[in-house]
Formats: sequence, C-alpha cells, structure tokens
Amino acid sequence: MVGSHEERPSGFLGLMRTRNYALLWSGQFVSEMGNRFHWVAVSLWIYSLTQSAAAVSLGISSMFVGSLLIGLWAGVFVDRLNRKAILILSDLVRGVLVALIPSLIQVNLWLVYLDLALISVATAFFRPAIFAVVPQIVQRRELMAANSFFAAMDTGTEILGPVAAGFLAQGYGYAPLLYLDALSYGLSALCIFAMVMRPNAHPPRSWDLRAVWNGVVEGLRYIRRDELQRGLFVLIFPATLVGAGLNALQTPLAKGEIGISDAEFGTFQSVWGLGFVAASLLLGWYGAVFRKSRLIIGGYLLGFLSTALMGLSTGYTSLLLTAFAVGFANTLYYVGLGTVLMEYTPTELMGRVVSTRQVALASARVFSPLLFGAIAERSGVRPAILFMAAAGAVGTVTAIWRHTSVRQFDRSWKGAGLRPSLLLKPFVEPVDSEFQEAPQRWLNGVAMLVAFVAWMGVAVRSP
Repeated sequence: MVGSHEERPSGFLGLMRTRNYALLWSGQFVSEMGNRFHWVAVSLWIYSLTQSAAAVSLGISSMFVGSLLIGLWAGVFVDRLNRKAILILSDLVRGVLVALIPSLIQVNLWLVYLDLALISVATAFFRPAIFAVVPQIVQRRELMAANSFFAAMDTGTEILGPVAAGFLAQGYGYAPLLYLDALSYGLSALCIFAMVMRPNAHPPRSWDLRAVWNGVVEGLRYIRRDELQRGLFVLIFPATLVGAGLNALQTPLAKGEIGISDAEFGTFQSVWGLGFVAASLLLGWYGAVFRKSRLIIGGYLLGFLSTALMGLSTGYTSLLLTAFAVGFANTLYYVGLGTVLMEYTPTELMGRVVSTRQVALASARVFSPLLFGAIAERSGVRPAILFMAAAGAVGTVTAIWRHTSVRQFDRSWKGAGLRPSLLLKPFVEPVDSEFQEAPQRWLNGVAMLVAFVAWMGVAVRSP
C-alpha cells in the first residue's frame, strides 16, 4: 500500500498524514459539496417547472440509468485499467455534462434526463474505482476509521452544502449551483492527479471480448458462491427500494404537502447531514465496540421507521427531526456494510464485486422512483411513502431470516465493553489510545461546534 506502512496514530490526523488519503479525502470533500448543490438545483428546478412528483421521480431515476446499463462492465475495467486515470476522466466528463444542464433545461426536459443518465455512466466507473482505491492507500486496521471519516465528509457536506444551496437558489436561481458543481469536479480531478499510485496488483493478460466477459462472470460467480456476499447482495433491494423512493418523494412532500421555501428546503437537506455526521463520529469513536452485523441490520430497520414517520410529518419541525433520524440510520449501515465488503472481498475482485452491487443498486434506484412516483401521483405522496417503508421493512426481515450469514458472520466477535461513563468521554478526551490526545480533543471540539452552529441555524430558520 502506497504511503501506509509507517507507524502513525490511526485517527483523522494520522490518516491525513498519508499523502494519497489526504488528497483523495480533500478532493471528494470539494466534489461532494458540489454534488449537494447539484441535487438541490435539479430537484427544485424540475419540480418548479412541472409541480409533478412523477417528473421529479423520472429525474432521480435518470441519475442511475448508467450504473444499470454498464455497471458490470465498468467493474471489469476498474480491475484491469489504471484506477487513477479512471477517477480523473470520470470527474472531467461529469463536470462538462453538469455545466450543460442549465442550457438543456431551457430547450427540453427530456434532454436534461438524458444528460443526467450520461453523468450516471461516468459515475458507474468512478464509484467502484474509488472503492477499490481506498484499501490500497490505508492499512487494513485503518479501514473502519478511514470509511467513517469519508462518511463524515461525504454526508457531512449535507450540513453546509444544502443550506448554502437553498439560499443561493432563492437569491440567484438554480443555474449558478450547477456551474459550481461542475467546477468542483475539476478540483477533484486535480487532487486525484496529484496522488502517487502503484499499478493494479493483477494486470490483465488479454483484452479480448471473451476475457472481459469472463471477468464479469467471475464477479457474479463469487457473489453467488460466497454465503455472506450473497446475503448482503439480496439486502440491496428492500433497502434501496426505500432510499431511492424517498429521494424522489421528499421534494414533493416538503414543497407540495408541507409547503416550505427553497431556503427551508436547503435546511431540511442539511439536517440529514447532521444525522450523517453524528453517526459517523460515533462510529469513528466507538466503531470497535459494536458488531458490524448489528450496525447494518439496525441501520436498515431504523431507516424504515424514520421514513414512515417522515411520511406522517405535518409540519417543518417534524420534517427536520425525521430527516435527522433517516440520515443517522443510513450512515450506520453504509459504514458497516462498506467496511465488511472491504475486509471480506479479495482485492483482485473488488471492482467487479462493487460494480455488480452497483448494478443491483441502480436497478432498484431506477425502478423505485418510477413506481412510487406513479403511486404518489395516483394515491398521494404520504400513502406512497408509508407503503414504501412497510415494503422495505418486510423485505429486509425476510432477507435476514433466509440468509443467516448476514447476522452471524461476526458471531464470534468480542468488542470492548461500553460503559455509560464512556459515552461522555469523546466530548473532552480521546477514546482510542492510538490517537494523539491534543489533536483529538481539538477535533472533538470542532465537531461539536459544527453540530451546535448547524442546529442554531435550524432554530433561527424554524423557531
């Protein structure tokens, strides 16, 4: 692993002393801030033009068509080509395509859907590539911390990004948000360009069509034969059914049913980020205390309950509270699941495994918004959300019951006991003996300050 062999503290500052991790993390921070602008701009712009849940749902579905169509092939290329080059090219292509949206939306909305689909094609290469790169640049013992801090950054940008996007949208319109997102992709590409990466450990011996197809089949066969991978694969469908459906219906729920402004919509999105950050920090501090199987299963079930409660929201305050709970739950299973996949998947198969999962995710993300968008048009947004949450819960419980490996793979695991007094310790002290004490106290204070300022912002917007 490049730049990961030296002994160092395994906290955030320790990881950031690794050149490649620091560059990758920083580039993704900028890019994810842009993505928050992109999401707010596209969803609000489409809804403002159409006032239709189905139109917004179609836009959300378009964002995942690429992964559905070429996701499997993308994984083979990630395992056989230079991953750094794939990351850079994907960022540049997405930047150009995002910059075209303001012009296309003035011509025809279907051109925007096509553009969003092309962006998803580039993302289909980017996702498995970055997932495969992380284990190359950090040690195995650092994966939980590395993933937790990535999750804190990735979804923590929800705190500032959507709030800023909401106010910019209300004051200057939606187009500037998309131009800023395009710029963020360029900055991310520059950070990745500065990384120093070794070639893939298992270069391809040939590039004929049969070899590429065999690579796809090998990834599918591995998932089918490995009991844990198969169980985690099946869990994709009920969980993503709910997540993707809620992505599509949250805009008509918040704007149409509850009637909030663009600025308030940005705050609503940022509260999801507060849940993300709270869960990410807890996992970073206490990740070794909990079984990963319980994080994954508990995160799924908490997410379904929170989704149903969001569908029942009648005011802005209840909308914010349920958004926090959904964000918290999503991070529990996202970090737990990502760490399990990195720990249990052979490096030479990582790209194919992730891409196979990406195709399954994409199929649910394309199908779910269309299905529940149509139900919302016919029966209402709230009934659609409640039905969606119930279906996800039933599907997940059934999958866990049928695939026992999901709840038993870490059965022999024994973590450190969690004493009640320990819960207060991270606010003032480090909780890991490998963390340097002074920097850790500083990071804890900054994290709590960010959360406090964000909540104060919410209180000002919604006293």
